[in-house]
Amino acid sequence: MAGKRQQRHRAERREQRVRVERLAATLSAPSAPVVRGATWRGRTAAIAAAMLFVVTVERPAGASVLHPRPGDLFLAVWMSLFVAWLLCRLALWRVIADREGVYLRRLWSVKLLPWQLISRVELRRDGQLDFIGGGPDLAGGFFAPPWLTRITRRTGTGNAAADTLTAMARHSHLRPTAQVDRRGRGQGYVRWVIPLAVVLYAATELLR
Repeated sequence: MAGKRQQRHRAERREQRVRVERLAATLSAPSAPVVRGATWRGRTAAIAAAMLFVVTVERPAGASVLHPRPGDLFLAVWMSLFVAWLLCRLALWRVIADREGVYLRRLWSVKLLPWQLISRVELRRDGQLDFIGGGPDLAGGFFAPPWLTRITRRTGTGNAAADTLTAMARHSHLRPTAQVDRRGRGQGYVRWVIPLAVVLYAATELLR
């Protein structure tokens, strides 16, 4: 089983190399940073997931604000924070490529991954982009997973984004010529996670 997965992965990498080289022959360096981020579909899915969480979650009896029990209250708060983080990743993810490298929105900040540390970018089965190279392997973005695009028969944009970033990493003359400023990079998810967690917690308390 593991051998078949490895063979399939090697075949996918060979196919990507061919696609990337074909793409590189048609690309030119963008004059502005290249930005990929959540679409209205992702934001709609996040809203639907938040509503589902609020109406289905069962709070422990001791997790009341008026009559808190430390353990149960901690569990309720942690659950709200964790779900808020997942929702923010789904609705607010962003990947920015400029002349310096690729900026990935993380929990606490926006991390720059320099081009020289990227050898290739792959679309994972969970919809995230896997940045593989000389530095620590990082994941970013949240595209429609390949299995979902097959079921819905829609054209996924994740592989196209992975191929474009791989082409830029391998061919320096294809990288954006501009550099994104601090405001354009945005901030980490934490700016939205805590307020959203408060809203989720309060909403579940009201529906108890």
